[in-house]
Amino acid sequence: MTFSGSLSILDRLRLHLACGVGLLTRIPVGWLLPTTYKNSSAAWPLAQSIWCWPLIGMGIGVFTGGLSAVLQLSHIPPLAAAGIALGAQILVTGGLHEDGLADTADSSGGITSERKLEIMRDSRIGSYGVLALCLAILIRAGVLASIHSIALACLICGIADCLARGAFLIVTKTVPPARPDGLARSLYPLPQQNLAVALVGTLCLCTLLTVFLIPAFLAPAYFLIFIALPALLALTIALLIARYAKRKLGGYTGDILGGCAVLTECVIMTVLSAFFY
Repeated sequence: MTFSGSLSILDRLRLHLACGVGLLTRIPVGWLLPTTYKNSSAAWPLAQSIWCWPLIGMGIGVFTGGLSAVLQLSHIPPLAAAGIALGAQILVTGGLHEDGLADTADSSGGITSERKLEIMRDSRIGSYGVLALCLAILIRAGVLASIHSIALACLICGIADCLARGAFLIVTKTVPPARPDGLARSLYPLPQQNLAVALVGTLCLCTLLTVFLIPAFLAPAYFLIFIALPALLALTIALLIARYAKRKLGGYTGDILGGCAVLTECVIMTVLSAFFY
């Protein structure tokens, strides 16, 4: 049972933010919930909250990049600062997407789609998962350690994390869920209006972040680099992940979405940082 349809616009926005923050982070959200949903067993409208997922992702990225740069300016060695920032990010998010990446990597050892899905549901981590996690952390730490400007670190990480959440929404639009149950199934089908707001909002957020944080001395062409190029990369990765999920699993899972987010984040951070290295 859900009461979201009877809520005011403000309460509905609060509920959607609580759903998004509660799903994508470990930040307590009880204070955000409307009175109707406090101490209630009513189902939370997770699918309706997708419009705010890129916004939450951007906040996580700005926090991580800013913390890394601030620590470096405090004379902490760059790699150590990057490690601390990534550790803080994982504490905030609970390592949700990293867990998905590890499970997706482990599933590559399965032959049939049924075996791959079975491996994904196994709580144990295998060698493929460990390798994928190590590479993902190494890439992001390397990028963060190379950026010493607070504005630039916030910009690159904010855009990467925002587009990472937008990318896995494209996956959910492109292919159906692989299982008849689970979180992925509860999001299907995504509300088209909310999905459109999420995708358009992703581009708007990247634009606003670029306008406010891009160094003043850079040429206008850099606005295209920070908006068009990352968006194209995110779209390409999402479509490739969707094709892989369709061929190997018959659809997407929550682990596939997590793996897509981390992969998108790594690629965009690496490409954008290359322009300033």
